[in-house]
Amino acid sequence: MSSAEITVTGFVSNDLEVRQAGEHRVVEVSVPHTPRKFDRARNEWVDAGDTTWFQATFWNDHATAVLTSLEKGSLVTITGTPELEVYAKRDGTPGGKVKITNPEIAVVVRRPRKGEQPVADSWAPESVAAAQAAGAAWAAGTAPAIVDNVTFPDGSVPF
Repeated sequence: MSSAEITVTGFVSNDLEVRQAGEHRVVEVSVPHTPRKFDRARNEWVDAGDTTWFQATFWNDHATAVLTSLEKGSLVTITGTPELEVYAKRDGTPGGKVKITNPEIAVVVRRPRKGEQPVADSWAPESVAAAQAAGAAWAAGTAPAIVDNVTFPDGSVPF
């Protein structure tokens, strides 16, 4: 018997995909990885291979937590069991992605880059109080507030 675990750190590439599977709320998060190398002749980093897509699926309360914590562009670390899915692309060529099953996800907080402004209100007393209340709600086993304005393509609301 063997077991495998993978950890991927990268930026959420698309808007979160929200859907309903029967009575279950489902959120999918995609993170791409493209190998890069430094091209000395051009004095810049260039792509050095095909992009590998990593996709993690979150269900129910875990999906709600992901929706309230992430958005396109968030830097995340996802850990779970890798499962390869092969498919035909629209042009008929083979494609694939790595599905991460039983995932755990964390937002990576990074300091602002030179010239970037930090989020001004992130340490305002009301923001700290809201974060503490959300933490207490999770500790008590209750879901946090539901994200507003999330709809399916048919216009229905998943919650």
